[in-house]
Amino acid sequence: MLSGTIHIIEFVLYIYFAVCVGYIVIFAVASCFFKPQQYPESHEFKRFAILIPAYKEDNVILDCIHSVLQQTYPEQHYDVIVISDRMSDTTNRLLSDEPRITLLKIQEPESSKAKALRLATAHISRLQYDYVIILDADNLISTGYLYELNKAVSQGAKAIQTHRKAKNLNSDTAILDAVIEEMNNAIFRKGHIRLGFSSALIGSGMAFDFQWFKQNIIHTHTAGEDKELEELLLGQGIHIAYADAIETLDEKVQKADTMRHQRRRW
Repeated sequence: MLSGTIHIIEFVLYIYFAVCVGYIVIFAVASCFFKPQQYPESHEFKRFAILIPAYKEDNVILDCIHSVLQQTYPEQHYDVIVISDRMSDTTNRLLSDEPRITLLKIQEPESSKAKALRLATAHISRLQYDYVIILDADNLISTGYLYELNKAVSQGAKAIQTHRKAKNLNSDTAILDAVIEEMNNAIFRKGHIRLGFSSALIGSGMAFDFQWFKQNIIHTHTAGEDKELEELLLGQGIHIAYADAIETLDEKVQKADTMRHQRRRW
């Protein structure tokens, strides 16, 4: 009797792990046949709201802002909103001195990215935007980022994940983090898209239809707000596109403890 029970447990575990491994293998192979979509020129300039939550990001936020303000895209068609949480007065003053930035300062007992995004969305909810872009404070973007993203969203997508990749490879942990990110890009974005599924979201370098976003961001409450948004999109039958050629540079962690803490939210 005991032997039979053990065999059943072994069989169940075998099926479970076979499905998990099979899932990875199928999408990894599919990613090898992925072809980046070429977006045609658009003569219509969409209005973007760029939201940048910044929790104690004094060391990186100014570089991020510099890259955002260097866009070749018309200035009147995008606004930058920084949500400052526990940043220094000096950093906040530097941000406030830039006329093209809207600075929102928050002091919450418990900080979270979801809470910062909800606050910023409520602040701009009555304004007229077509899309909202989520960047992290340590991200960097090229001067043609918005111009290329405008071509992509002009095709009607309600949600797009750009290609997030490493901006630094200055430690063994950073290199490992970068490799893991590219593996995820291959399996959960390229592979998914190649077989007709939605791309997975990854937390930054994301663009959403503004009306959809402000109606749904209120439903995010955890540290995995990107996964909550992904679940909401999939539940509503909205396809998530993947723009592989549009790169969002992301700072990779340099210490093993930081990586362990970062992965814990998953």
